[in-house]
Amino acid sequence: MAMAVEVDSQSDCWRLQIGQYMGEISALSLLLLRIPHHPLSSLPFLLAGSGSQLLVYDLELGKMISSFYVFHGIRVHGITCSSFDSNEIAVFGERRVKIFSLRVDDDVKLTLLQSLPKFGSWVLDVCFFKGNESSLLGKNTFLAIGCSDNSVYLWDISKSSVVLQVQSPDRSLLYSMRLWGDSLEALRIASGTIYNEIIVWKVVPQGDSLSNALQHHDPNCTAVHICKLVGHEGSIFRLSWSSDGSKLVSVSDDRSARVWEVCSGTEDYENLRESTGLVLFGHSARVWDCCIFDSLIVTTSEDCTCRVWGLDGKQLQMIKEHLGRGIWRCLYDPKFSLLITAGFDSSIKVHQLRTSLSLEGNFEAKEIDRTNIYTARIPSSSDYTGLMDSALGLLLTCCSKSEYVRCLHFTNEDTLYVATNRGYLYRAKLFENGDVSWTEIVQVSEKVPIVCMDLLSKPFKPGRDVEDWIAVGDGKGNMTIARVIGDVCSPEVDISFSWSAGPERQLLGSHWCRPLGYGYIFTADPRGTLKLWRLRDPLQPLPHNSVDSCNVSLIAEFTSCFGRRIMCLDVSFEDEVLVCGDIRGNLVLFPLLKSTLVGTSVASDTKVSALAYFKGAHGISTVTSVAVARLRSNRIEMRSTGGDGCICYLEYDRDEQKLEFIGMKQAKELSLIHSVCTDNTSVNELSSAHYAAGFTSVDFIIWNLKTETKVLQVSCGGWRRPHSYYVGDLPEIKNCFAYVKDEVIHIHRHWVPDGCRKMYPQNLHMQFHGREMHSLCFILEETQSGKNGKPGLFSESSWIATGCEDGTVRLTRYSAGFESWSESKLLGEHVGGSAVRSICSVSKIHVLSADMTNVPDGRKGQDFSEEGKEFPFLLISVGAKRVLTSWVLRNRKLSKTEHTLAGEQHNETGNRSLLETSSSMTFQWLSTDMPPKYSSSNKYAANIGKLNGVAEDTSSIKADVETEEGKMQLKSYNRAKCEDDWRYLAVTAFLVKCAGSRLTVCFVVVACSDATLALRALVLPYRLWFDVALLVPLSSPVLALQHVIIPTCLPSKENVQCGNVYIVISGATDGSISFWDVTGSVEAFMHRISDLHVEKFIDCQKRPRTGRGSQGGRWWKSLGSSMLKNSGEMESITVRSGVGACQDFLNLVTHGNLSRENSSGNSTMASSQAIHVASNKSADDSSSEICEICPVHVLESIHQSGVNCLHVSDVKGCQSSDSGFLYHVLSGGDDQALHCLRFELALPLAGQEAEVSTPQMKISVTGLGDADNFVQSCQNHNRNCNIRFLSRDKVLSAHTSAVKGIWTDGSWVFSTGLDQRIRCWRLEGQGRLTEYATMIISVPEPEALDARFCSRGYYQIAVAGRGMQMAEFSASSNLN
Repeated sequence: MAMAVEVDSQSDCWRLQIGQYMGEISALSLLLLRIPHHPLSSLPFLLAGSGSQLLVYDLELGKMISSFYVFHGIRVHGITCSSFDSNEIAVFGERRVKIFSLRVDDDVKLTLLQSLPKFGSWVLDVCFFKGNESSLLGKNTFLAIGCSDNSVYLWDISKSSVVLQVQSPDRSLLYSMRLWGDSLEALRIASGTIYNEIIVWKVVPQGDSLSNALQHHDPNCTAVHICKLVGHEGSIFRLSWSSDGSKLVSVSDDRSARVWEVCSGTEDYENLRESTGLVLFGHSARVWDCCIFDSLIVTTSEDCTCRVWGLDGKQLQMIKEHLGRGIWRCLYDPKFSLLITAGFDSSIKVHQLRTSLSLEGNFEAKEIDRTNIYTARIPSSSDYTGLMDSALGLLLTCCSKSEYVRCLHFTNEDTLYVATNRGYLYRAKLFENGDVSWTEIVQVSEKVPIVCMDLLSKPFKPGRDVEDWIAVGDGKGNMTIARVIGDVCSPEVDISFSWSAGPERQLLGSHWCRPLGYGYIFTADPRGTLKLWRLRDPLQPLPHNSVDSCNVSLIAEFTSCFGRRIMCLDVSFEDEVLVCGDIRGNLVLFPLLKSTLVGTSVASDTKVSALAYFKGAHGISTVTSVAVARLRSNRIEMRSTGGDGCICYLEYDRDEQKLEFIGMKQAKELSLIHSVCTDNTSVNELSSAHYAAGFTSVDFIIWNLKTETKVLQVSCGGWRRPHSYYVGDLPEIKNCFAYVKDEVIHIHRHWVPDGCRKMYPQNLHMQFHGREMHSLCFILEETQSGKNGKPGLFSESSWIATGCEDGTVRLTRYSAGFESWSESKLLGEHVGGSAVRSICSVSKIHVLSADMTNVPDGRKGQDFSEEGKEFPFLLISVGAKRVLTSWVLRNRKLSKTEHTLAGEQHNETGNRSLLETSSSMTFQWLSTDMPPKYSSSNKYAANIGKLNGVAEDTSSIKADVETEEGKMQLKSYNRAKCEDDWRYLAVTAFLVKCAGSRLTVCFVVVACSDATLALRALVLPYRLWFDVALLVPLSSPVLALQHVIIPTCLPSKENVQCGNVYIVISGATDGSISFWDVTGSVEAFMHRISDLHVEKFIDCQKRPRTGRGSQGGRWWKSLGSSMLKNSGEMESITVRSGVGACQDFLNLVTHGNLSRENSSGNSTMASSQAIHVASNKSADDSSSEICEICPVHVLESIHQSGVNCLHVSDVKGCQSSDSGFLYHVLSGGDDQALHCLRFELALPLAGQEAEVSTPQMKISVTGLGDADNFVQSCQNHNRNCNIRFLSRDKVLSAHTSAVKGIWTDGSWVFSTGLDQRIRCWRLEGQGRLTEYATMIISVPEPEALDARFCSRGYYQIAVAGRGMQMAEFSASSNLN
């Protein structure tokens, strides 16, 4: 990456290099360069400021061509380009200004010309002045600089000195300032003060002219006020002058924009001018930026909208494609009608406004709206065909109100089939000159309406005849098949026949299936019955309009167990399966044998039963499309879309004959997804959905799922009207949409020829989170490599998962190089958009031997290490409203042949093939656990719990610690019947699996703001949540969590690892660090759960609530109520664990569902949705019992205030002694300090009791007390390991502000804080911290840090806050 200034921190032994910042775009400017290789009419270059970087974009190519660091730790606030024949640009930020020369030839070169001295106030604007007549070659001579103290400096570029300083008499501080003019004589200054006023003033000499005064070094000038403009009711954020300086536009905190007429002379300054010009209202939040040109005004706001206004104050267009805190900057190029917006979400979007918006002026506007307006009547009524005016859409008018359109279907971009209520089927051909030719295909029956239509076409290629197969069904239950072939302009019907497919009014759907071809057709009725018909070979002669029954034969009849109308289907011929989706969100899987399809004889019994089904995959919303593909030899993957705005993924296991819900993706802008498609470069798999087409309210939208941009939006009145759409290889420039409204067919067609591939809107910079990030984690390399130890597909890339304030979770790819942030995928969002506070990855599985559990003998024989066996890799994210969400890694598993080909492509094309292959990596939503909307109002009796006693309710207990005489008490309290504001603050998780069992359990330790710490369990693959244990007591909320797992015996070839010790480490707001041993609870849970066939008594056919559409409404309440009615029929089993383990933590039902046993002996049903929480309690379920775990050790007063971050060195990075494992615990807090604790975990010898020992610990900072007071040991007789605290070190002022993130591998430590610095520390002997390097980063308000060990001595460090930035640290072999 090219850099203008050196931003590395390095020595002979180490090097710390900052990477590209991905965050808010703070400045935009257009630069028109004269380049020999570019024609004069080429688009200008775009300069953007992001963090301390200057980004250079070629709008002609639509990509970034270079980036430079222009400041060190200072954000770029503005960029000004010279309007003269020069390559000079001025970049300013805070109190600094630098002048550069930018040249673009074969390479982009940015040369620093001058760095101005630091000013006393922030710089708000700069402006180049052309030189006077005596200056050489007419070069720029002066630079005007406006500062926030309402003063203007004049910098002489040739002399590198300030030659003039003018202070306005009004010395109020400013929010904004804008300079206008190309010389000092023409200079006008508009200042937006903190008093919501605008002061317009200029600079005048006291004696001689300004030019002469400057030439003779007599800069005796004064400020003269022109006017003061009053009218805004909030802070003035931005000002913009018109090109002639006669108009001024201002935007404000009051959500308005105002247009002012400014005269050239001076007025009475005391007479304040009220707003007499335009007042533009329309934004719903603060307005950040504006620009004005001769024909229009552009404003951008915090509401994420960009609005285009005419000079008469009328809103002409609104664009909303940014996310988060809004659009910060906007630009408009009138010559090419280009509108550029940039926002907090890091994206830069380029739109080309419609030609009709370019009004007066001498600007050349390019035509971009390629849709024409036509009108034509159906030929049966009139032979008139004509062309209407201008370019908004295609209108096809029906002949009369008695005949109307029932169905529409595109076959390509210029051919549309239309079916009416009178039984007519027409073909409309659209021509570029505006003509429309009609062809009557068939009339099924007089005055019988066509109720359904489907189309199967061969892919159209120029010069090839068309071949369209159309299937229509009418109200009498008859099906009609017609084949249209021939020339594009004059096709004809060569085959047409009909047959009775069902009773009258019972035929509602006809479906072709492309894998089966035109030889088979499906028909659907309203009761969930699907019939498969075989058509005769069209090569055999058939009589025209024949109704002979021998033309078709019924070969199969599929009946859904739900009895609902089938809306869509797909077939896998090789896998012999048929997948159907119905009108109520259900999916059904049927067998479809090849023998049934190719057999010559018809079986006597054509009814086919379902193989599997999934109830409510889309809640109660319609399934709009399904697709099926082979995942592996024994597993089939399915993708469905629905009326809930979600894309669902399911898998069918042939061996176990189960249909499992494996993940989901939500399209943020769509309330109903009609279908999804991929671009022509995507990997051919179901998870690579690139575009989604559907509806939101009354608009049809095509949405780019990768770039999060809106490709097309058409106001059509909603999805219930007849409609059809068609897209090409690039939907941005090739799309058609038709709909019926008021008996008129409206067609919007945007089809750019292949020779003109310029796409608008463009996304120049990758879109990211639109708000602050609180957590991030690397997807570690060990999860990306295969079992044979060789690097996996993603080992050369770094993937980072991030959680944001707006509830979104993203997966972002980083690779060292020029444009390092190459891809960012939106995985989804938390229910209700609740903020994500913490996120962690879970990949390594800890195995328990079958001898430790009750795995049945038949299941013990399974080979746990079976080749090709896939294990889950999860992301766990938690946040506000106590939402806990899990995400599962969905990688396309390559076959051996595909893997070989991928390797060959990588060798030939380098990183390009790696990028294309790696894009298939993604996480899909798996499960969500959250409490009910309203807390229960049960009153809990006062209770003093024992250490291993029973807690009343994990969500209803607050632990108050009383350390008097070593006793601890638990005090419960009443919860009001209202929605609480508790939120999860931290999370850590680990996976445990019993050898020989199919079940894998993800144990999640989660900390809540109500000072509770709970151990939860997610049972996979059934996605059941359980409360396992409550970690008590806590006197303050926990902010950071980590865990340590050590094996009880190391695995070898002869034996499988038989057990582990599980230690949880927490850091709280009172500055304490606690150690918890959860081994007993984990083993007890695994002991019980592995003995049960969960799939036999848990209803797995329910989809979790998502807060989307109908998913979070009454349907779930009624579902829970129906379970409660049958609870009396269930026989519950209470599982009790032994000493030191969980007590009464799992109550299971042998026949149907989960239950919990209350004190009165009545069994109450819990919500048993397989992918929902098993811990939700009804109003009467107040005494669900789980065990309590007390801390083994509490280290008090580690920090003077809260422990913000915590990290433990991994086992692999620690030196193992003869008796145990050595660890370092690093913590950072609000007290600006870093703390390092060195301890050892060891298993007790046979017959030896576990203990805590605190030998003579070496404490490197005085005044911390002795070691005996440092460790508080709780009375717990169930320890599973010995803990020896060896030493600790504390750096009191590690950062100049609160420490927010820390990471260590046992050798190096990386930390960050609110001082916007990364500091690198070396862990010396006895755990002492020594600082080696520090660097300023561009991320404002850092909140989290994570690092990745790449190779020996090389690390990647990621910091997140208001944006994200990567740093690379490398150390020499001497230090390592």
